[in-house]
Amino acid sequence: MVGPFRRRRSDRPAQTDLGRASHPAGGLRVDVSQSPGSARIALSGQFDIASADDATRALQALLNRGLDVVVVDLSGLDFMDSTGVKFLVEGRETARDLGVKLSLVHGGDPVRRVLKVAGVMALFEEADDPRPLP
Repeated sequence: MVGPFRRRRSDRPAQTDLGRASHPAGGLRVDVSQSPGSARIALSGQFDIASADDATRALQALLNRGLDVVVVDLSGLDFMDSTGVKFLVEGRETARDLGVKLSLVHGGDPVRRVLKVAGVMALFEEADDPRPLP
């Protein structure tokens, strides 16, 4: 097992509230929406070590649902550190192992800069338009 993600595909839903999770004082907000075969996890605010658990739990729950596509929308983030990069890379590995396509909406310049410096931009397909999926 790599990091906090468990590589298993389950027919039953994860025991997690996939709606919303947030931290006070400008932390991270996690909004999840789902339609048949696909889902979107939209992150907004600040993604750092203090807020990574909510995002990790939400992404893990989606990956375990047997979806075809999961889009991680970073467009609402004001800040992301290396914890966010780790979250994305481990999520990508888990998604690949489960046969789930994981795409990104990269977001603004601060987030793009972190992804570029970390050398992970090429690992992810960018979602063409964040609106068609839920």
